[in-house]
Amino acid sequence: MISVIWRLPSLWDPPWVNDEGTYFAVAQAMRHGYRLYADVWENKPPLLYLVYEAVDRVAGPSLLAVRLLALVASLSLVALTFLLSRRYVNNQSSLAAALLSGLLLSVPFLEGTTANAEIFLALFAASGVYFVLVRNRPLMAGLLLGLAILVKTVAIFDATAIAVWLIGRRRTPYAYCAGVLLPPAACVVLAAFAGILPAMLHHAVLYDLGYVRNGNGGGVPLLLVAKLATMVALTALTWRAPFPYLWLLYTAAGALVSGRIFGHYMIQALVPFVLVLALHLPERLARRPLLRLPALFASMACLCALVGWILAIAGHDSILARRLQYYADFGRLALGTQSYGDYSAEIDDHVNRNLAVASLLKTLPPGRLLVWGNSPWIYVLSTKLPATPYTSSLRSPKVPGETAALRGAVARCAARELVVVDAPAPPLGSANAAITSHYRSSGRIKNATIYVSAC
Repeated sequence: MISVIWRLPSLWDPPWVNDEGTYFAVAQAMRHGYRLYADVWENKPPLLYLVYEAVDRVAGPSLLAVRLLALVASLSLVALTFLLSRRYVNNQSSLAAALLSGLLLSVPFLEGTTANAEIFLALFAASGVYFVLVRNRPLMAGLLLGLAILVKTVAIFDATAIAVWLIGRRRTPYAYCAGVLLPPAACVVLAAFAGILPAMLHHAVLYDLGYVRNGNGGGVPLLLVAKLATMVALTALTWRAPFPYLWLLYTAAGALVSGRIFGHYMIQALVPFVLVLALHLPERLARRPLLRLPALFASMACLCALVGWILAIAGHDSILARRLQYYADFGRLALGTQSYGDYSAEIDDHVNRNLAVASLLKTLPPGRLLVWGNSPWIYVLSTKLPATPYTSSLRSPKVPGETAALRGAVARCAARELVVVDAPAPPLGSANAAITSHYRSSGRIKNATIYVSAC
């Protein structure tokens, strides 16, 4: 219940997280006949998009619905943390560990409240650990880790940690490994039948390898080599220790392997991190966790709000300053001292602009849309389908051929409506002349200009 209360503000969040907007834009396109990878571009394995498509079919592009799924996943992880920690510590310490996991999953900095890939990856991985560690059912554990890999590829690190642990305990890992391989193998077969296998391998495998290489030093990713070498070296120190140490080592490697640091990446390592803490938690500190931990987190929330407020009045109105004031902003909304529109603007500058742009687009004739900017929610909120395979115009590293495809779509008038967000990224280039000759302006909302085809 405490974990639920702590993450309640997330259920009132406006549509601001680009990842969730991307997944819904892809799901909306899939529901209207676009083929994943072949007709609409994305770089993760397919399971997350299938979850979003199922939600879209049942409840429409409901942010509340996917946030409730994230809530269920979070509560399941809390329960799994308790069950796994009981293998090593007493009930009181296990309760403290479970509560800590629920609270950490609910703070805005780790984004565990969002329905991003990591919350579902962590659920499948922790469930697999439970089945191999507590229930001694390696095949079921393998199947769950195979599903985790189909959510996000870095679950391979969780799967490898279990295999190493089994080998270290002189247990045959064949059934477990068979379970891990079965879901990805089935995915490959189904993708081949659907005619999207080459595109899936190109976008969800080769692009990701380039993504990791780019974040670790470019052509020769020396940083990546150093990370993996460190992981292998530390394996010798942890594979005979209690499993949470080995699991934390491998999940930390998975969270850091991309070379980019995002809060939600850390969710992969959260449960093993809490389990390791529980192993070292003094008994006196584990007493009365239902009172101590929420009080500690509430004090930290007040301190964060104060720091965020000081930063804001000092002229440093950054994303960090706004995240620090997350709970204070919700408190003002709950008390009625600010409107929901003001609250949305506090969460993210782009929310109200995207809503206004989408409202204008809905008044225009039916047709496909091209958003020249990183605003996938506009597709979702306007219920417009993308005129190209891309739901965002900007990625790092660049997708080969993406910019040319965007410019070509403008030149061919493939988009009935075009939204250009300033400053255009990538540059419009040849599309600038095409906009002048083929489109007319239909309005401007903040830093976004809406064009309608005159072809």
